[in-house]
Amino acid sequence: MLSYLRRTASVAADSTAKALRMDGLQGWRKEMPMLSLTTKADLDQWALGCDKDIGGFSEAALEMGDGAYGSFHGRLSLDLPANPDIKQSGYAAIRSKAQPSSMFGTPCWDTSLFRYLALRVRGDKRKYFVNIQTDGVIQTDLYQHRLFLRSPGEWETIMIPFRDFILTNNGVIQEQQIDMYREKVKTVGLSIMDKTEGPFRIDIEWIKAMNTELTEGDMDRMS
Repeated sequence: MLSYLRRTASVAADSTAKALRMDGLQGWRKEMPMLSLTTKADLDQWALGCDKDIGGFSEAALEMGDGAYGSFHGRLSLDLPANPDIKQSGYAAIRSKAQPSSMFGTPCWDTSLFRYLALRVRGDKRKYFVNIQTDGVIQTDLYQHRLFLRSPGEWETIMIPFRDFILTNNGVIQEQQIDMYREKVKTVGLSIMDKTEGPFRIDIEWIKAMNTELTEGDMDRMS
């Protein structure tokens, strides 16, 4: 209870500071840092999972690489666990941990003034997805988009328009697509489930919400 009240006081203080700075009136911004994976403390703010959690045989880890970046790596196995109710296996995922709640709710990122989710990554030739969870009513809803790597094996910055993410629930694309609640982005993650056995590795340095010089959220700026 005491920690909950402390978080509430912290959120209230932060909201007051933002109001005094008039953050909503500060105008165009090129980027908003969201997540960094450059230290061990950064990696502690992420959750990791794979089918091994339900009896499968895949392996996954999130560790510091040789430099200042996180490395999500492991090996996928398509072998099914003994449980006959499980019909599919072979997946691994990481996601940022949601920030602790207070009486004001769960702190989230307001990405509404930015057009793109940007990721600084170095991957292999496997197929990865980017996952966004908002602070919506249905907590199992995820907005997903394929992470298209142009130069496997090299560092690159991938920019995905927020409006291009697709609403899914438990991996199933929803017939009724609802616009992402971009004012309340709760977690961001990466996953791999490409039905291919073998090793995988993707290195991540940071994740940001971004504009280009010609964009301001969904609006175009005058050049």
